[in-house]
Amino acid sequence: MELEDKLKLNAGEKLIKVSHRMKGPLQEMDIYKYNIVDSTGNLVGYIDHTDHTSINKFNRTQTATQYDINHKVILDISW
Repeated sequence: MELEDKLKLNAGEKLIKVSHRMKGPLQEMDIYKYNIVDSTGNLVGYIDHTDHTSINKFNRTQTATQYDINHKVILDISW
């Protein structure tokens, strides 16, 4: 399932990737930052997304936190 399917986006809103970095001794965690823009290109929110693969059992865990323009948490999920 895609990240966009998990979020509370309004019609016409889309994600724009701002940054990506990797963390951990084997670079097993990807950390992404996204801006949410509306159909006219105005910034309306932010997303922090992590994608972690366990180096022991190769289990994958993802988390996402969605913020509005004032950095108020709208959604905080893990899957």
